[in-house]
Amino acid sequence: MVLDPQQPLAERQQALAKLEKDAQNDGQSELYLLGSLYHMGPHASGGPVPQDLEKATLYLGNAALRGSLLAMAKMAEIKLDTRKYREAMIWAQVFAHYATLLPDGQRPPEGYTAELVQRILDKLGRSSIPQVMPDVAAFIAQHDADIRAGTGSHFDGKAARPKLKERSVVMPNGRFAPQSGFADYLLAFGPDGSVVHAWLLDSVPDPALGETLRHYVSEMAIPAQPAGTRARLRYSWLPAMFDDHRYRAAPGASSHGP
Repeated sequence: MVLDPQQPLAERQQALAKLEKDAQNDGQSELYLLGSLYHMGPHASGGPVPQDLEKATLYLGNAALRGSLLAMAKMAEIKLDTRKYREAMIWAQVFAHYATLLPDGQRPPEGYTAELVQRILDKLGRSSIPQVMPDVAAFIAQHDADIRAGTGSHFDGKAARPKLKERSVVMPNGRFAPQSGFADYLLAFGPDGSVVHAWLLDSVPDPALGETLRHYVSEMAIPAQPAGTRARLRYSWLPAMFDDHRYRAAPGASSHGP
């Protein structure tokens, strides 16, 4: 309803207002989706709201503390865009730390992680790492239990003990990370299981990446509805990852429902 440009704008904004009213009690997925909408603003498919980085930070920050790995990455992107480079590096290192705790096949692209850190280093300077990492360790120590207990978290049981030289993510001198990132979509599937709508929710580090990946997610399918059942659309949230000129769907991220 919120993203469908065929619905009246006033009704979409009313539906969004109801979602925000309930946000205090929402889990990480709802907070992540709200934060992504305000991060993307008018660049989202039929975006019903202007870009509002203050609201995006509120929702994505809370989603991150409830275990959303992609929200951590977006927090780093927002802090970088708003020239809060030290905070950006803290979030980037927290993101990199928890990314290593995900099972194989569920981790974000390594190229994106390295490129994110490098973009921040270009502003902050490599010499900043020794000063930043104690703050990263303190952040993880304070929030680790809540992050691991968050809805939808899949981090393993390793103890969170970031060390200065072992845990910091820095590209070697002279090495250039591949262009990479990820984009979020809300997919609507018809009765035959094919994609009817692929609405772009958000994309980092550049909104244009979301348009590039739209053809990929549009080719996805789910099982057709059984014969004799009432035809209705089914929906799925899907992050699509892009790295080194390859792309994939993030496993375990989508859910179907009327």
